[in-house]
Amino acid sequence: MPKGNNAIPHVHQKKHFNPCSSQKGNVKVFLNQPAQKIRRRRLRLQKAKKIFPRPLKALRPQVACPTVRYNMKKRLGRGFTLEELSGASLKPQYANTIGIRVDARRKNISEESLNTNIQRLKTYVSKLVLFPVNPKKIQAGEATEAEQKAVVQDRTRFGTAAVGAVVYPAVDAARKVTEEEKTKNVYAFLKKNHSAVRFLGARLKKAQKKAAKENEKK
Repeated sequence: MPKGNNAIPHVHQKKHFNPCSSQKGNVKVFLNQPAQKIRRRRLRLQKAKKIFPRPLKALRPQVACPTVRYNMKKRLGRGFTLEELSGASLKPQYANTIGIRVDARRKNISEESLNTNIQRLKTYVSKLVLFPVNPKKIQAGEATEAEQKAVVQDRTRFGTAAVGAVVYPAVDAARKVTEEEKTKNVYAFLKKNHSAVRFLGARLKKAQKKAAKENEKK
């Protein structure tokens, strides 16, 4: 024990930096972060040069973040739904070939997000420059020689040069609280509706049984 009113020593010397006979070396440090940043940039430029004139990143949809805590925020999703592609008159197989990500599992649960992503696709297609499969036989929708020379590659981090960043809905202007909002019990209103949905099947079954019994008495 220490002498006087001093702290009891409880030193935990477990941070072993150097792997040797007496130390495990269980602390990993990342002192190469500045060099890694330069390396990532160099590899991005190499990839961009290799895949020119295709964009560095494929187009992704705008989705809402999960859970009630973050669902007011927007971010980029995995891929566009089949419904969104259909709204923009695109087929999934074709979309994959022109730099559009497709996610067959995601479902649209709001008209707002559906329209936003359809517009996102339409904007992208309107600015798309398709290089011809066969330069000698240029088909409809493919770029001419002059358009091919004027093309600029999209090297942005998320491939949003053509469609822009994530779009947030306009914020409602401030207004006064109405008398109805002051007096209305929102909790009771929501609870009543939640219960109505939850017990709908049981209540219908009960009503049917009651009607059947009354018919038997007649």
